[in-house]
Amino acid sequence: MHIIAIRPELGGGNTLARFDVQLTPDIRMFGMKLVKTPRGHRVYPPNTSMNNVATFAPAFAESMISAALAALAGENRDRSNAA
Repeated sequence: MHIIAIRPELGGGNTLARFDVQLTPDIRMFGMKLVKTPRGHRVYPPNTSMNNVATFAPAFAESMISAALAALAGENRDRSNAA
């Protein structure tokens, strides 16, 4: 799993960032959402007007959360170093 790109959501309420992820060499997902909730961090796939386009097993979602948080920390570190 590899985070291709991450975009912090400033002023996005509980949404911390949106990101694109390469799940396997054959599968990429775009527009994922990283959210901080009272029960911890969650990831949400993009959705149509009524339905999610994917679901993830809890252990897989946790690995995606960890990767997104690490990428977000790196993004924030890069921005602070540039200032």
